[in-house]
Amino acid sequence: MNLVISLDYEVYFGPRSGDVDSTLIQPTAALAALARRHGVPLVFFVDVLFLLRLREQARAHPLLQRAHDAVATQLQALVAAGHELQLHLHPHWLDAHWTGDRWQMDMRRYRLHALDDATLAQTVRAGADALRQFGGPVTAFRAGGWCLQPFDRLRAPLLAAGITIDSTVYAGGMQRGEPPADAGFDFRCAPELGHWTFDSDPLQPVPGGPFLEVPISSHPVSPLFFWRLAALRRLGPILGGARHRAAGNGQPMALARGELVRKLLWPSVSVVSIDGLKATFLQAAWQRHQRLGRSDFVVIGHPKAFTPYSLARLDNFLARRQHSHQSGLDGYRGLIAARPPAQWPDRPPLPGRPPAAQSRPSA
Repeated sequence: MNLVISLDYEVYFGPRSGDVDSTLIQPTAALAALARRHGVPLVFFVDVLFLLRLREQARAHPLLQRAHDAVATQLQALVAAGHELQLHLHPHWLDAHWTGDRWQMDMRRYRLHALDDATLAQTVRAGADALRQFGGPVTAFRAGGWCLQPFDRLRAPLLAAGITIDSTVYAGGMQRGEPPADAGFDFRCAPELGHWTFDSDPLQPVPGGPFLEVPISSHPVSPLFFWRLAALRRLGPILGGARHRAAGNGQPMALARGELVRKLLWPSVSVVSIDGLKATFLQAAWQRHQRLGRSDFVVIGHPKAFTPYSLARLDNFLARRQHSHQSGLDGYRGLIAARPPAQWPDRPPLPGRPPAAQSRPSA
């Protein structure tokens, strides 16, 4: 299997977003050092609207200028080290305001679909352009909060911005949207495949389609895991101590009550993650995907959620994968058929040239 380690590079949302140093800079540096030891490329899905918001308000707030410069310096260093920066969008940053000591959030536009068509197209283009300033190709997308559906409104803006790969879907995943963020998605009908091409619906494979879905790997999880996770959050100092303390000093958005009850009472499906306690089933998920004959194993993580425990688990996992194929996502572009533009009259031609053959993952 081809191994892809992907990270959503973002701070927390809500009144306690966490400072940039502890939430982004330090944990990302620790992960980059680990990846360097193992020779593994990383894919960072950068919450670029946060970076642009820092830039917009930096003149009035020197603290934000320092935060912006620290993030920009780290992103430049990641590209120089051979890692990828790809597009991740949380549009609530368009309405965020710095009060002098914290971010004031308005979550009503948490989903990209809450934007009108013109703003949506402008936001996608601005985000991709901002990331390309750091060098390296920007060809892949991950929707904030997994809010990818319906895809038809994202289709033209992504193609116009040169984005032809998505890595948002995870097979079996589902969350009911509830106010104020309305962050719902339903991937229960996703194909049980390593990757596939599609057109206007990422859950519906279309041979020769203009997009490629490289889904996040998923794994079945029992309610017992979430009871353990809840106990750890409430009794952390007693049960786990510092090894289970998240790097970021912010506070995550709480699950909606109904969603939490479902996870505590019934089996569910989770992304394969290197965040906190979820890193426990990293090896079991790899073995399961091998048994199923999958071609790709895409792991997700968030630097803000790393713990000493999860980094140790990832270190051990990568040590056992020394002879596996490891890549970023840009190399997958070679799996998208180069079709004549005339066959897609309302679609821009695919951007760039295919990567070198040796960089492509095997189908």
